[in-house]
Amino acid sequence: MASEITGEYDISISRACKLLNIHRSYFYYEEKKDDSQVEDAIRQAAEFGDGFWMIYKVLRKSGRIWNHKKVYRVYKAMHYEKRSKLKKRLPARIKNPLERPEEPNTTWSLDFVSDAVECGRKFRVLNIIDDCDRLSIAQEVSMSMPAKRVIKILEKVIWLNGKPKNIRCDNGPEFIAADFQNWCRGNDINILFIQPGCPTQNSYIERFNGSYRRAVLDAYIFRNLNEAREQTEIWRTYYNEQRPHESLENMTPIEYRMNKAV
Repeated sequence: MASEITGEYDISISRACKLLNIHRSYFYYEEKKDDSQVEDAIRQAAEFGDGFWMIYKVLRKSGRIWNHKKVYRVYKAMHYEKRSKLKKRLPARIKNPLERPEEPNTTWSLDFVSDAVECGRKFRVLNIIDDCDRLSIAQEVSMSMPAKRVIKILEKVIWLNGKPKNIRCDNGPEFIAADFQNWCRGNDINILFIQPGCPTQNSYIERFNGSYRRAVLDAYIFRNLNEAREQTEIWRTYYNEQRPHESLENMTPIEYRMNKAV
């Protein structure tokens, strides 16, 4: 304000400061904090809706050495701390504990999530992860997903990743279909059905579904399936290669798998 007055009315800095009742030092003060790099980094890391500590871990893994106090100050100033709270649910009763395999391709978990494109037409996403390292094996987006389509998807990912010993899934019509069960039996794959009404028996894929829904399905409006597939693949790459996982000692699924292979 003082600089505008001195320029417009051609008066001294001292006179302008007296008129505004401010000290002359205020006129010469320059903001020393430049948080533009931190803001850009946070904006990029927060693309998929993760909370502060996950964003901070992503920044540290990418080589940013800012301490958590600075990152949180900028994070809070950007109003990213105001996240919507999830509804609490009663825990389901678990009779059989979920065991984490020691080696990849021991057990794959499969599950579906649903959403709709802009016109209201519904679509489904088949998620497949490896229980050992939480690696996202595949995410298939389609309007229809009968048992035969599930089989074709599994044949493709098995060709790329190898065959699992077990498949864990719920009691959906695609999985209890004779075609699916016969195919698994013919390929020496054991089906581990969870008990009806006990989704926590498949908690690895349920947690993955929640992360995917918050980051993609709840965050975007898709005009068509291609847009949904494109954004899904972007997030899947981020999840496998950049997003640290607490149960994997804050490594990404890819990092954890590579370390086990050494």
